[in-house]
Amino acid sequence: MIDYAKYRIALRRLFKQKQKVRAAYAKYVTSARKDGKNAKEISSLEYEGWYEEDMINEDISILVTTYLVSKATKHFISIPPRKDEGMWEQCNKISERFVLTNAGISALRSSIRAEAKERRDLLLPLIAALTGIIGIVTGLIAVIKK
Repeated sequence: MIDYAKYRIALRRLFKQKQKVRAAYAKYVTSARKDGKNAKEISSLEYEGWYEEDMINEDISILVTTYLVSKATKHFISIPPRKDEGMWEQCNKISERFVLTNAGISALRSSIRAEAKERRDLLLPLIAALTGIIGIVTGLIAVIKK
């Protein structure tokens, strides 16, 4: 649970950072247009903004991949092999690491959810039985005390 909270906080921080970069470069481009800069300078500013956004997107991909792979590893769930087409892609901005694509993320998430459902389905009958036993014991105590 703590891992999930840390993951969500880091993810939220990266998305906020992405919004700030997008807003800042939009402001820079607007300012450059008002100042009468040429198309090449404006294009350069837009490219810088896209590059900064791509770097943050890569950070997000690395974070999500790391979290899902560690969660799958803890529960002995198979991770898609790197040879699978469309499941992995290589980063090219920050590092040369491999990260899951959207299809890979979806497949691994589905596997993790299926495993969690399976574990939950094993515990539900036990919890129902324990609840029944507690009810019986409570009823017996009530009858004996009268």
